[in-house]
Amino acid sequence: MGAMKTILAVALLLLAPHVAAAADPEQLAERMLASLGGRDAWARAKNTVNDSRQDWDGDPSELRVVITMDFERLRLRIETWGKDLHLIRVVDGDTHWRQSRDGQVGPVSDHVLEIDRKFWQGHVYRTLHRVAARDPALRLAMGKEERLEVHESGKRIAWYALDRRGQPYLYGAHEDEVGGIFGPWEREAGGIRHPVWVTRDGGKWRAMLNRLEVNVPLEAAVFERPAKAS
Repeated sequence: MGAMKTILAVALLLLAPHVAAAADPEQLAERMLASLGGRDAWARAKNTVNDSRQDWDGDPSELRVVITMDFERLRLRIETWGKDLHLIRVVDGDTHWRQSRDGQVGPVSDHVLEIDRKFWQGHVYRTLHRVAARDPALRLAMGKEERLEVHESGKRIAWYALDRRGQPYLYGAHEDEVGGIFGPWEREAGGIRHPVWVTRDGGKWRAMLNRLEVNVPLEAAVFERPAKAS
């Protein structure tokens, strides 16, 4: 019995450094960034333009969505095309506008505006940039099942579950505990890696990446409200 206790004690001591390393959020973040192109590349990424095909259970079922995301200030443009459909939604600080299904241009509703601001705050790729740049407003922590959590102003804004390579296979923002599933991070642009596909809602929503641009000159015209619908 004494020998067995000694063996178990030694085994626990041997495992302890690995457990401690896995439970250290800074080391986990470093491992994640290294697997996605490196800390320096993500720190240099100031914006992305993400062009994807999206399939969902809405109408129309197939969409093309282009998201222009500024990582440094609250600016985003989401443009969507589908059969007989062209939508645009822009948030630029306190300025915002949208082009609706009927082609009318007007302000974004308060409810959607709140969703868009939270989307920008906890955006998966913007958060990677901020972690890489060591944004002092952020705090890293370990969540359940060894998820890497990112907190701001005392609240969780994002979490990542990593595979053996350090690549995120699950990601969630704010109060979301289920998250979305990532495919392999095999597309590269500007030195950073991006997942080939993403899915959530039990597969009811699926996105396949068509094109990714990094550090695009973001002219003011991209976010300006048009005089009439396009």
